[in-house]
Amino acid sequence: MKSIFNINPDAAGFFTSLLCAIHCSAIPVMISLGLVGRSSWLHNHMFDWVVIGIGVVIASYSLLGDYLKLHKNALPLSMAAIGFGFLMIGMIEHHGWMLVFSVLGGLLVASSHLVNHRLGRVCTSKA
Repeated sequence: MKSIFNINPDAAGFFTSLLCAIHCSAIPVMISLGLVGRSSWLHNHMFDWVVIGIGVVIASYSLLGDYLKLHKNALPLSMAAIGFGFLMIGMIEHHGWMLVFSVLGGLLVASSHLVNHRLGRVCTSKA
């Protein structure tokens, strides 16, 4: 898909989702080691919701745009939807499974951008 400000939307979505997965896995470890306090902005759930919202906007632009204009393959959209579902469960669940759902969700959304990029590249090379 054509990029805005010379930034590839799939690259932006991939790195945002990957940072989300790293954030979701590192913060609990840092809190348990006493490196970050529970009141830190890194552990603020409003920050998490904002990052998820930005991820949804980027994924909608990139994945939906490529689906409609290029490859017509729903796999990246399905992967992202399931990934964002896992992220939502991770945000709501504040016990043992929060870390698992959050990291899986971030990795699944990141993977959806990789699949979308590959599908788009194949379609543009055939044209």
